[in-house]
Amino acid sequence: MTLSAVYIVRASATVFQALGLFLTVWRIYIRLRIQRFWWEDAWAVVLLFTGVLWLIAEWAFLFTDGLTSIVNSWIYSMGFTCIVTVVRMSILFSIIRISQGEPRLLKVTYACVVFYVVVWTVLIAQKVAQCAFDPSWHHRKVLSGKPFCLVSAEISIFEFTTDCVAVSIIVVIPLRMLWRVKLPKRQRRMILCLFASSVLLAFGALFHMIGQILNIFLVMIAGINVEVTLAFLVCNLLVVVTYTYRHLLPDAEEKDESTTTGGHSSSDDDDFTTRRCELDQTPLDQTPPSHLTTIELDNISSALLTTRCRSENV
Repeated sequence: MTLSAVYIVRASATVFQALGLFLTVWRIYIRLRIQRFWWEDAWAVVLLFTGVLWLIAEWAFLFTDGLTSIVNSWIYSMGFTCIVTVVRMSILFSIIRISQGEPRLLKVTYACVVFYVVVWTVLIAQKVAQCAFDPSWHHRKVLSGKPFCLVSAEISIFEFTTDCVAVSIIVVIPLRMLWRVKLPKRQRRMILCLFASSVLLAFGALFHMIGQILNIFLVMIAGINVEVTLAFLVCNLLVVVTYTYRHLLPDAEEKDESTTTGGHSSSDDDDFTTRRCELDQTPLDQTPPSHLTTIELDNISSALLTTRCRSENV
């Protein structure tokens, strides 16, 4: 009965995890097509490969035996840590991309990136040290009937503590930007998406932490799958929402363009869903006053830029 519950939990989660991976592919394609690919999208590429490998290992672990099952349990355990870290890094770099005009906030965010890298390195090292130097777990079967390396209480406490700090970081930074930083409408919408993503990740991490504290294998597996599923989905939430709002809700987008916030121009209000040249264009029908003989270099550069954009879109 309990074993059947393990399969049900994993099968249900796999459906949404596959959806999350599909959205990752779509997000990468969109950013490449509009030539706005950046570091946050590079982390999404890492997530795609890590996620596919983790998903394969999860099911191969259940349907194989011996050395193959042990190898897949390694990939499953290490892959989970990598997936969670990669998604958080992608969100942090999204914040960095938006907050280029806030040097103090940039320094704090880069410090958080360093913190994530250190935590990820320590966690991987701890898991490798325990599971590699104590092969007795190869003969200890868990609820699924397969050998699995369950980390020690010390590692669980360290993971629990760093998870609390990491989740707090990606929730507090977008919240601070909403309160303190004056942003144009589109970029404010992006921060709202980042905040929503961070809250969802926090719920996933909380579910996983509860499983670790209770030390119940079924709850732990459910918590891991919930956290990974939410990680796959929210990693792409920002791109999906902003792209949908701009291209599938044109009326709402035109309304945003017709209003200004805080004196920001449309080129400043960049949500990274269109080519950069489309934002930088200025109208070409602006003719200089008749009493002036000055050559408008801005119009010339704008015309050249428009010509280049049109040739790229052909």
